[in-house]
Amino acid sequence: MIQIRARGPDTAEILVHEPIGADIFGDGLTSKRFVEELNRLGAVRELLVRINSPGGAVSDGIAIYNALKEHPARIEVLVEGLAASIASVIAMAGDRIRMGEGALMMIHNPWTLAIGDADDLRKTAETLDKHTDVLVDIYARRTGRPRDEIAAMLDAETWMTGPEAVEKGFADEHAEAEDDEAAQAVRADHRAAFHAWRARLNASRRIAADTRTPTQDRSMTTPHDDVLNREIERRRQIRARFGRFAETHRALLDECLDDPRISVQDATERLLAKLGERHEPLSGGAYVVPAERLSDFQAAAVDALCLRAGIPVEKPHPGARDLGAMSVVEMARVCLSRAGRSHGGLDAGRVIKAALTTGDFPALLENVLGKSMRRGFESEPASHRAWVRVTRVPDFKPQSRVILGSAPELERVLEAGEYQYGALSEDKAAFAVEKYGRMLRITWEALVNDDLQAFTRIPQAMGQAARRKEADVVYGLLLANSGDGQTMQDNQPLFHSNHQNIAEAGDLSATTLGAARALLRMQKALGGGLLNLRPRVLLVPAALETEAEILLASATRHALQNAGVEGAPTPEWIANLQLVVEPRLDEAEANAFYVIAGEDQIDTFELAYLDADGGPVVEEEPGFQTDTRDYKVRHVFGGRFLDWRGIVKVPLDSGE
Repeated sequence: MIQIRARGPDTAEILVHEPIGADIFGDGLTSKRFVEELNRLGAVRELLVRINSPGGAVSDGIAIYNALKEHPARIEVLVEGLAASIASVIAMAGDRIRMGEGALMMIHNPWTLAIGDADDLRKTAETLDKHTDVLVDIYARRTGRPRDEIAAMLDAETWMTGPEAVEKGFADEHAEAEDDEAAQAVRADHRAAFHAWRARLNASRRIAADTRTPTQDRSMTTPHDDVLNREIERRRQIRARFGRFAETHRALLDECLDDPRISVQDATERLLAKLGERHEPLSGGAYVVPAERLSDFQAAAVDALCLRAGIPVEKPHPGARDLGAMSVVEMARVCLSRAGRSHGGLDAGRVIKAALTTGDFPALLENVLGKSMRRGFESEPASHRAWVRVTRVPDFKPQSRVILGSAPELERVLEAGEYQYGALSEDKAAFAVEKYGRMLRITWEALVNDDLQAFTRIPQAMGQAARRKEADVVYGLLLANSGDGQTMQDNQPLFHSNHQNIAEAGDLSATTLGAARALLRMQKALGGGLLNLRPRVLLVPAALETEAEILLASATRHALQNAGVEGAPTPEWIANLQLVVEPRLDEAEANAFYVIAGEDQIDTFELAYLDADGGPVVEEEPGFQTDTRDYKVRHVFGGRFLDWRGIVKVPLDSGE
């Protein structure tokens, strides 16, 4: 990888920990990418280049070397592990070169793979000779050693420890002196790793060479036929499967990438097997993953499916990105593997059927359904939530609510006198939550086809329907009794002359709003004291939305235009009203708007949920065949108007 970051106001560091140049599969650090990242640094005075690379493409390495040489900053190179082949040339760009503890440097002649006739091979050899001359020049210039000595070192493929690199002029400083045996062991390990990498590179290039046909142009170096494209896609998907495990299981990833016979599914199963090595194996070589890791996978898979379906997830699981490319069938395979179930040779349909008999896969589906439905529920417009008080109840029993009056007035207490007891006046109202629901069926075909609509979009729509049902109930109570509202505990409708909560008819204006405010102010508690309620919400039908917006916008003491009173200022308190628009008022032909006090002052309407999280839930319905899955969508809620004192109705003139 390449990582370039600032270390201070005028210093930066570059991490070069990958092969140099892109192979036929697009891997490796190209000079183009290096220069682009280098240019993003801007002007810096000091630059630390940290190298651990087996080398790679000569042309890319030379370009990176020249980019560093031409950079105005002072270049310091630290070889942290290995600077082999062309990576050693990059190191030569440093004004000062340091060898870390146990680090090695290797130089050798350039090599390549060639295809073609004798003329093609001669041209390739001539090109290699020219590259060799370039390398000899760079090494000789940096070390001060004769060209023939450098050429001999290249011929011999010379490996150097830190002290040896300093001795020969390839470095300026090294870490503490190393034990000879330890140094030899490290050198042997690095040499073996380098040759293994070169063998893998050779194999990948042979894949490209094998795809060439005799009729292809000789100058063609990157074939693009179906065979190669499939191989590129195979490697891409394998990398996606490994995700954040790529670094910790690098050897396994390389093994899967380098063997074209290993499919994406095979690579996934090998990774799962590697992750499960620490767990107790079952018969057939399967394994069981602990419950905490199983739930972790479920959480990541649920978020991955939601994101792939376009459903926003506020804080996605860290593993969701790694699973984002997996289909439902592939997730089912993982669930089977995690449950210790063999699925080798099973087609997609049988995998789904087998996974549905586990507890893991159905739970995954249920969680996706639940999240999708919750998304729909929360995204659906819910104007009633702006003015109701939301609570939770433990059961379906009638809920009795005490409606408190004003506290008793304080009385004067004489010196050494006694305090007198006072009592709160109160009334009671009762309601109960009710159950609403539907059935949802997920078919076997939808799962096999990876049809995300079946278990994301449809549940989302049902969540929206649950919110609409909730609003229907609330506004149904507001508009009951032909618009007079719910019958209250005094057997009178919500809006009644006895309740003093109906303003004179008029249009939407500062005048009518002021009259409604006055009624709220003058409402009396059960004990007889003035409540002095303040208006918080302006509830209007959709037909009055624009008019209400204009009125509220004019409330910054500009002239009121819509009322026909030139120069009349609108009170600023109107600007503080929360505008709530509800089309159900239009549909019911209520021909009115409403001014409502804040829930912190008075309990006007209580909306209660049975479930703790306040929303619809989804549960699997047991007893069905494995080729379908049925789920219950349940929403339990209820509510009522508790106190008429918190809302004022303003009828519109008949001409409206």
